[in-house]
Amino acid sequence: MEKRSCALLCLAIGMVLCTTARGDDRTLIDRLSGLRVCAHRGGYSFPDSNTIARFSTALRQGADIVETDLQVSSDGVPFLFHDTDLSPATNCRGPMSRHSASSIEHCRLRSLKHSPERFEEALQWSRGRVVIDAEFKSPMVIKPAIDLVKEYSAYEWVYFQVGPGLRLYEEARAYDGYVALEAAPRGRNGQLTLDRLLAIRDPRLVSVQVHPDLATNPNLEAIRRSGKVAAADAFRFGTEPRYSIWPFQRIAFCARLYRLGINIAVTNVPDSCAEQRMAAQSLFATQRSTEP
Repeated sequence: MEKRSCALLCLAIGMVLCTTARGDDRTLIDRLSGLRVCAHRGGYSFPDSNTIARFSTALRQGADIVETDLQVSSDGVPFLFHDTDLSPATNCRGPMSRHSASSIEHCRLRSLKHSPERFEEALQWSRGRVVIDAEFKSPMVIKPAIDLVKEYSAYEWVYFQVGPGLRLYEEARAYDGYVALEAAPRGRNGQLTLDRLLAIRDPRLVSVQVHPDLATNPNLEAIRRSGKVAAADAFRFGTEPRYSIWPFQRIAFCARLYRLGINIAVTNVPDSCAEQRMAAQSLFATQRSTEP
């Protein structure tokens, strides 16, 4: 009973402290509902993938959400970076967690003239204009990343991926009762993990990333009934990006996800996905207008 009271108190405090993005009073779940385009690393396979420059491009191309990865320096500074080791993505070597922030800022990203960027810089860039979906790549990054969300009052425009199991979810929720989270159950215990997460009834577990093995109508309906949105990596449901013979266009694989009833398509090709989202919206509107 005492633990439950503490959890409710944390939730209430979070709701009081939480402020929405400047000029946008929608809640995070409102901003994630409907058909959404989430740009995987801003757009995967580009030289500037996982950088603010690529996020800006994705925003112009129609993305509602930019996905990124968080690693942490030895002195507790979160960076936008996917791999544990600094090589081969930079000219430096060794795990990022063994380098100080100042040391990392002397590294150079391959094909670019600047170093990996801090998560704080992404928050300053966004200011709520676009939702940020950030994946915890290690337990060590949880607390410093959440501290930045608190500092920037970013509760309604940032959510964190906590991976396929329960460990990172439980650590993040123990540290902050209100921060928004997304789980991604998969593998042999995927269905059990999904069922356990939905049974918790955590209103700030806002999204469930659905693996193809779990993308069944009963699961998607259970996610909707729980008040959450369903997301999926489009590139797990089909090959993307791929190249057509003419005009050599990069093609997304989002349309199938929208047809399945998945809200958020995480894509390597945000401009193509945005076009497919528009087509899906038009199709759904037509279907609704012809219903008896």
